Order: sequence, then structure tokens, then C-alpha cells
Amino acid sequence: MFEQGLSLSQLYTFFHWLHGAVRDHLFQIVGTLAWAKALTAIGAAYMKRMIPLRTMAMLGNVFGVAVGIGTGSLAAFIEHAVNLPLNATRLREMRRLIASVRGANSTELNIEWLKPFMHPRTLKAGSRVFSKGDEACEAFLLVEGRVVVLEISATLEPGAIFGEMALFTAAGQRTASAVCASDVRLLVITYEQFEQLYFQNPEFGLYLVRLIVRRFEMNLAAPANVSAVS
Repeated sequence: MFEQGLSLSQLYTFFHWLHGAVRDHLFQIVGTLAWAKALTAIGAAYMKRMIPLRTMAMLGNVFGVAVGIGTGSLAAFIEHAVNLPLNATRLREMRRLIASVRGANSTELNIEWLKPFMHPRTLKAGSRVFSKGDEACEAFLLVEGRVVVLEISATLEPGAIFGEMALFTAAGQRTASAVCASDVRLLVITYEQFEQLYFQNPEFGLYLVRLIVRRFEMNLAAPANVSAVS
């Protein structure tokens, strides 16, 4: 039927051959499906969250396919037949995203994937990584050695990420000083790259939120007027 080019006249001719009660019933079903499609489209427009929106859109696509077949509209059929798997794919991606974020919330982030975006830096014992009041444009991953945050006498061990807090402050300045307690090897990442990864990787974004919360906990535990490493 589609291969011959669907038209309303062909459909009506086909329905005319049917028994009157059956024909009326089919038209009623198609009309109901058309109203259902319209209502789902309106409902999707009012959805504020993406998963309910995609779910509503998929339901509308199902109704749209049925209406396209029932009315003989090839354009409507193709529109919804194409959008249905696309919406299903986006819904599946979002569910995976939510699952990955939930998983990240219960486990520590494996930061090995972050290393290719960073460049190495070596400092001698006694060197300052940065000083309080410096303008900040980099964050650091401690690979080897120990770094001391002077203001709170906190010692950072290999695997620690630090220097990220200034990215989230209005002044963009270091609020503490970091000094090498031994020879250290660092991996450095610019704030520009840091921001891109923050928005691209939900697990990394969640990790940063948790890291910032720990920084604030350190601030609360520290003496007055002393800030954690940033």
C-alpha cells in the first residue's frame, strides 16, 4: 500500500469495501489515536525532566505511527517511525548516565583516564607549588612525593587532586599555600581543560563535588581564618 503511494482516497475506498460497522469502528480508532498523539505531544512540551519527556515522546511516536498507517499518511508514518528509535536511544543513554553517576557516588573515581589530558611537572623539596593569593589557572594531581598545605598543616599523598578550589571561587585566587615536603612529580591540567572534563564526564563532575565538600569539611576542622588548599 505504501509502495503505491498512500492517499486518503485509496484508504477511504478500502474502508468503503468493509462492512459499515467495521468501517465506522476503524475510523473511530484512528480518531482516538490522533487525539492520543496530540495529547502526548502537549504533555511532552510540559515535561521538565528529560526521562519523562523522552518517554512521553516515544509514546507519541507509537501513536503517530498508528495514525500514519490509519490515515494513509506516509509523511506522518516516516516522521514517527524514525523518531521512535532515536528517542529510545536517547532514553537508554540517559538511564545509563544516571546509573553511572549512582555508581560513582558509591565508589572512588578511577582517575587514570584523566592523565592523558595533563602534562608533567617536577619540583624539588621545599619548592612552592603555589602561594596564597596567587592567581589560579591550574589544578594538580600528585603522582609522587608529598605536598604540605601550610595553613592547615595537611599533608597530601600520591593520588591526591588539589588546586581545583580556586576554579569555583569568584576571585580566582589561591586561598592557601602548597609546599613540596619532598621531591615531587605532578601532573598539571589547566582550568579550561578542567571545565570541559567537568561538563563532559558526569562521574568526574560528581567526584569534584565530593572533593569540594571534603575541602569545606577541612575548612571547618581548621582554625579560624584558615582555608583548605585551593
